[in-house]
Amino acid sequence: MVARRPRRRSIRLVIGSATHVGRIRDVNQDDVASGDDVYVVADGMGGHRGGEVASTVATAAVVQGFTGPDRASLVHAVRLANRAVLERAAADPELSGMGTTLCALAVVDGPGGQGGPDALAVVNIGDSRVYRLDAGGLVRVSDDHSLVADLVRAGELTPDEAAVHPQRNILTRALGIEADPTIDSWELPPALGDRFLLCSDGLFNELDDARISELLGDGPAHEVAGRLVAEAVVEGGHDNVTALVVEVVDGPEVPPSGRPAIPAARPERITGPVLSRPKGDDPRATLRATIGSVAAVVIATILVLSLFAGQGWFIGDDDGDVAVFRGRPSGILWFDPTFVEGGDLRMSRLDDSTRAAVLETIPVGNLKEARRLIEGFRSHLSDPIPSNPDLSNANPGDQ
Repeated sequence: MVARRPRRRSIRLVIGSATHVGRIRDVNQDDVASGDDVYVVADGMGGHRGGEVASTVATAAVVQGFTGPDRASLVHAVRLANRAVLERAAADPELSGMGTTLCALAVVDGPGGQGGPDALAVVNIGDSRVYRLDAGGLVRVSDDHSLVADLVRAGELTPDEAAVHPQRNILTRALGIEADPTIDSWELPPALGDRFLLCSDGLFNELDDARISELLGDGPAHEVAGRLVAEAVVEGGHDNVTALVVEVVDGPEVPPSGRPAIPAARPERITGPVLSRPKGDDPRATLRATIGSVAAVVIATILVLSLFAGQGWFIGDDDGDVAVFRGRPSGILWFDPTFVEGGDLRMSRLDDSTRAAVLETIPVGNLKEARRLIEGFRSHLSDPIPSNPDLSNANPGDQ
C-alpha cells in the first residue's frame, strides 16, 4: 500500500455515526467506517451472511485503499473495494452473489493542489445517499442507481410514485456485481458549517427530506446521527438504518456571491488498473473478472428488456372482462403485461366492432386515456339494461 502523504489540511471535520438493525431484519447488513480523511457507508445484499460480509469488506477496502491526494484516488479505492468483494465471493460458495451499495466522502487537494484550499470528494454506487446541509438548506449530492430512479429520470414515474413502487429496491449498480462498475464522483468546495449526511436507504425511506433537514441541523454531529437513526426505526424500521454525519468545523466562509450548485455526477468506468493481472497473480482472478463482465452484460440486458416490456398501455380482454394493462400486449420473453384495473364491464355487452377491437387490444397513451375510452364503450353498449332470464321471474326469496 502506498503511504499517505502527511500534510496540513485547510479544513477540520468532526463526525458522528450510528447504525441499527431495524425492527424487521435479523442481521444488520449495513456498515460504516472512517479513516484518515475518508468516511464510508455501505448497505450489503445477499442471502445468508453475504450482505453483511460484502459491506464490511467494501468499507475496509476503501479506508485502506484511499491514499490521496485527489478525487481519482477515492474512485480507485472504490474499485479496489469492488475487486475485494468479487474475490471474497469467489473464494466462498456461501457468499456467491453478494454485493453492496457504497457512498464515501474524502478530503482531497483542491484545484490548486497541495498548499491551496482543500476540497471534498464524494463517490456513490447504488442507492445509499449523500446529502449536504448548509445555510441554503438540504440538497442531495448523489444520484440513486435503482430501477425506479432511472424511471423517474426518464419521466416514466413521478417521485411520489417511485416512493411506493413495488420494485423500488431493485438496483442497477452495486459493488460485487460486475468487474468494472460505473462509479459516480463529485468534487465540492467545503465551507464552514457544512454538514454532510451519508446514509443507507433504511433512513430516507422512513424520513422525508424536511425531517432529515430538521434533525441534521440540530445538535452535535454524534447526537444528530443517533437521533436520525432512532427516529427512522420508530417510523417503521423496515430495513437496517445507518447514518454518518460529517461537519466542517473549521474552513473557509461561504463567499458573498454564494456557492455553486451541486454539479452533475462524473460517471467513471475504466478497465485496467484494478482488474489487470500483475505478474505472479492467480489466473483465477482473471477468470472471475471475465465471468463478472459477462454477468454484467446479462444483468444489463435483462434490465433493458424489463424497462422496454413495462412501457406502454393497452385495453384488452381479461377472461371476458374489459381491462387495462401496462406493458406490451404480447409480452417480451418472460415479461408479461401487468393487469392494472377492470372487472366491471363484460366483453359480451360490447357491440361487435368494439369487442373485436378489444380482443385485438387497443393501444393507449396512459391510464387516463384508457378510462376515457372505456367510458365511451359504456355509452354504446349493445344491451344498456343488463338482463338475466334466469333471474327475471325469480321471487326475492329465490335469489
